[in-house]
Amino acid sequence: MSIKKYETDAYTTNFVGEILTCNKVESGYAVTLKETYFYPEGGGQPSDKGFVGNAVVLDVREKNEQILHILDRAVAVGDHLDCTIDWENRFDLMQNHSGEHILSGIICKQYNCNNVGFHMGTEKILIDFDAKIEEADIAKLEAKANEAIWTNTPILVTYPNQEELAEIDYRSKIEIDGQVRIVQAGEYDCCACCGTHVVSAGEIGVIKIIGIQSYKGGTRLEIVCGKRALLHYDKKNRSADEAGRMLSVSGEKVAGAVTNLLAEKDDLIQKLSKTKYDYFKLLAKTIPEGVENVAILGDGFAGKDLTNLADILVETTGGRAFVMSPTAEGFAFVLISKHQDANDYMADLKTMFSGKGGGKKEAVQGKLAGKSKDILAYWREKGFCIIN
Repeated sequence: MSIKKYETDAYTTNFVGEILTCNKVESGYAVTLKETYFYPEGGGQPSDKGFVGNAVVLDVREKNEQILHILDRAVAVGDHLDCTIDWENRFDLMQNHSGEHILSGIICKQYNCNNVGFHMGTEKILIDFDAKIEEADIAKLEAKANEAIWTNTPILVTYPNQEELAEIDYRSKIEIDGQVRIVQAGEYDCCACCGTHVVSAGEIGVIKIIGIQSYKGGTRLEIVCGKRALLHYDKKNRSADEAGRMLSVSGEKVAGAVTNLLAEKDDLIQKLSKTKYDYFKLLAKTIPEGVENVAILGDGFAGKDLTNLADILVETTGGRAFVMSPTAEGFAFVLISKHQDANDYMADLKTMFSGKGGGKKEAVQGKLAGKSKDILAYWREKGFCIIN
């Protein structure tokens, strides 16, 4: 059985490890040490990184109470090698795991719910709760969690016996046989946990909720703590400053400037729609008297434009109107018919121009391939007047 030194000391990152076994495995070499400070992946927390001698620690796993260090090369059994844990990675995991505990404890108490999922990724933490958390409560929950940091709440690790454990109200996702390791953060949380943690909440720095969504009948939160929170803030701040430069305002005024910009955009869209409508009406007036069927190739028409123009043309002629406009893949088109035979043309369009789409008897739409002159020639043969 490996002696798990990380359970009682999360801050030691350099130690001498005695090599007990070394076996070739698919992903490298599985090595056991008599004592280890390397944390194995588990409980939602990734494994530590670092070195055993000159060998890179690719992964750390626990199997049958043995801690397997997966190395990139073999080491000699019996050697005593200098071992180094990547402290930046370790401390990042400690900050985020401890921050997750505090926030989860607060939420579970307030909502009388359970933390049913926890995953610590490289950029953010996902936490799943079996209750609906109100988005309006997020700011208050976040402030309460950071209160633990501002008061530098101690985070204690204890190993109570069975009698003591029976008196403790603690969180746990699973039933645990044998010795239970309790991690307590003052009044904020008490939880069974095997992970590495800071000794005081002040070391976490900050706890920030960056996302909330409904998930499997409950709620999933995305959070970042410590240095990750700082990097997240820095990224958003730089984005706001950059947007501010483009809008000629300070980063703090970006939201107001964007609101004004969107209002201007909506006004321009309405004016453009009115202009297009007037243009379409004028275009309809160019149709020679007595013409019932028309085909038009327009440029830069969106899907709604195609339909609006076709409707106006059919209203004018009382017959059929085919309108198309170039796209990256060919042409978008709409065919509308007062005679309710629009769908009859789709077989030809699919065969001759690799047409895709469909619709009802009175209207079809889709995409065509080929050359515009060939498509217009088809409609000319069908008796349509080509409008330029």
